[in-house]
Amino acid sequence: MKNWSVYKDLIAKRHHSTFTSNLLNIWNKNLPIVSTRNHFNLETGKLSLSRGIEDYDSFYVPGLNGIPCSNIDELAIYIHGVWTRQITAKEQIDRTNLSLNANGYNILVIGFSWDSNTVINPTGWDIAKSIAKQNGPKLAKFLSDFKAICPNCKIRIIAHSLGAKVVESALITLNNNETWKNNSEYNITSLHLIGAAISDRAASKNSPFGIAIDNIVDNFYNLYNPKDNLLQGLYIKTENENPLGLLGLHKDEPFPSNYTELNVMSEIPPLRMASGIYKPFVDNTISGWGNNHSGYIGFRGVNGKLKDDGAINVIVRDWKNSKK
Repeated sequence: MKNWSVYKDLIAKRHHSTFTSNLLNIWNKNLPIVSTRNHFNLETGKLSLSRGIEDYDSFYVPGLNGIPCSNIDELAIYIHGVWTRQITAKEQIDRTNLSLNANGYNILVIGFSWDSNTVINPTGWDIAKSIAKQNGPKLAKFLSDFKAICPNCKIRIIAHSLGAKVVESALITLNNNETWKNNSEYNITSLHLIGAAISDRAASKNSPFGIAIDNIVDNFYNLYNPKDNLLQGLYIKTENENPLGLLGLHKDEPFPSNYTELNVMSEIPPLRMASGIYKPFVDNTISGWGNNHSGYIGFRGVNGKLKDDGAINVIVRDWKNSKK
C-alpha cells in the first residue's frame, strides 16, 4: 500500500458491500454481545452526553440478561478491530465461534462491539483510536460486573487489530482497581492479541499496559504476522512505527513475565474474502501467505461455511497447553 488516496474508490465500494443471503442470516442470530454502539460520535470521537464513561449494553449474556451462568465455567470474548460495522462485528463473532468449534473447542463466545466504523482515512483512523481507548473503561466495567456475578467462570479474550487498544485501555483501568489487583479470582485466564494495531512498545514490561498484563492476566499471547497487508502499509505510514502485530514486541523492550509471542504468518493462507464477501480495501492487496488482515479468525466460503480456521488453531493449542 503506497498511500491512502490510492484506495479512495476502493474505500467507497467497501462501505456499500452487501452480505450474501447466507451471511445475512447471521444478523438474525441471538449472539451474546456486549455493545457500546452509538455511544460515540463517529465524526468527533466524543462520548454522547446521554452515556457514561463506563456504560455498556448487553444482549443474551449469561449473568447479565437473566441467563444463569452456573453451567458455564469458561467463555471467550472476541473484540473486533477498526472499520467494522455492527453486522460485520456479528459475522466475525460467528466466524470465531465456527473456527473454535472446528478445533474441538466448544465454549460460549461473547462479542464486544464498539463504534469503530469511522471514515476510512487518516482522520477517521485517529478518531477510531480515540474511541477504542475510551472503550477501555466500558470493557473493564463489563468484566468486573461479569466476574462479580460469575466468579468461577474463566475469561479468555481474543482481540483483533485496533481491538488491542480497547484491551490495553481496559487492563490499565483494571490494574487501578483494588479488587482486580488483590483477588486472584478476578484474573483473566488468557488474552490473545491477533494482528494488533498498537505500538510495538506498548506491551513492554515497564509500560502501564505491560504492568497490567503481569498483574491481571494469567497467560498473555501476541500472535504477530510480518506479512499482514494493512499493518505493513497503512499502520506504518500513518504511525511511523511498527505495530505490535507485525514483528512482535520491539527488541529493545523487556517482556512481561507471562508474555508469549508467535509468528502466525503460515496460519493465514493467501485467500481473499475472509468473511465470505469481497472487500476491495483488504482483498486487492493479497499476494501471499499472511497477507489477509481479516484472516486471523478464519475464512468463510461464499456459502457461509468455514473453509479455513486462520490462527484459531494456535489459540486453541495455547488454551489446551495452559491447562496441562
